[in-house]
Amino acid sequence: MTSLTPFAKFLTAIIFALSLAACGDHSNHNMKTGAQITAGDLTISSSWARAVDAPAKTSAVYMEIRNDGATSDTLLSVRSGAAEVSEIHQSLEQDGVAMMRRIRQLEIPAGGDVSLEPGSYHVMLINVNGDIAPDTVVPVTLTFENAGDVVVEAVARRANGGHQGH
Repeated sequence: MTSLTPFAKFLTAIIFALSLAACGDHSNHNMKTGAQITAGDLTISSSWARAVDAPAKTSAVYMEIRNDGATSDTLLSVRSGAAEVSEIHQSLEQDGVAMMRRIRQLEIPAGGDVSLEPGSYHVMLINVNGDIAPDTVVPVTLTFENAGDVVVEAVARRANGGHQGH
């Protein structure tokens, strides 16, 4: 049996590593999210924005907000340079009809969490400024009653099913 030279061993290791990388699970390659942010008692995580192509005029931003404090906090407003108007919205179904409505504020209960997700609460971006391409970072400023202004950098990705359920 012939032994491998150091170069052959190195080359074999490189080929093996590249093969493993190529066979990895790519099912989440569009699942990038923004970094986790802590502001006061709040932790904001898993932020992402819906990628859209012109001439689409709306998009949405989603995230998880956790409040580890002893008192509730309230999301008072949102703003983003990615759109002319940014609002807090809630998707719901009423009498069998899907609808969406603007809400003035969103309470984050003490010791609790709120999910901004498709079909529920979300940040609505209206009159977006051009395309929001996948992997684009969409900065959104959240203004909380107690935690103050918090900038979230949501990473854009395509959502399954188009725009249903903002």
